[in-house]
Amino acid sequence: MRKVTQEELNQILADHALWLVDQRTGERAQLKYADLSYTKLTDANLTNANLYGADLINTNLSGANLSYADLFGADLSGADLSGADLSYANLRGANLTDANLSGANLSGANLSYSNLVDTNLIGVELSGAHLSYANFTGAKFGLNINDVKAIDHATFSQDAFEWLILRGDWAKVKDTVKIVDN
Repeated sequence: MRKVTQEELNQILADHALWLVDQRTGERAQLKYADLSYTKLTDANLTNANLYGADLINTNLSGANLSYADLFGADLSGADLSGADLSYANLRGANLTDANLSGANLSGANLSYSNLVDTNLIGVELSGAHLSYANFTGAKFGLNINDVKAIDHATFSQDAFEWLILRGDWAKVKDTVKIVDN
């Protein structure tokens, strides 16, 4: 994994901005397996960026646009994603342990097999999100869990139970969902 310098990152973001306007100019952000830990990407536009397997530990991505981004297997533990747009992002297998996603948009996102232990999901838009096999032990959220597309085989803390039973498909998925003590 190669550490990306702030200077390199600034150039990648500038090229990506051009690419978003006209794909014949600029270049899509290719940050596959990049080490971006502890960087500041507040309000960055990384729409459709390739961040596959990237190290984003404790990165500040508050207000960033990561819609349609590929974050498969990325490590976002401790990251600040408050208010970020992650709609339709691929977060399959991502590590979001202890991340702050408050107020983020995860509509249509794929969070299957992701680790969201102790993650703040309060006020997160989850409509159409895929949460199959994800681990939500200790995660904080509310009624927004009812808008999720799939929760089969996911793991939740006991305090999430009150929200889960309100789901229309609870009778169908309850035998596949794992509830653990807080």
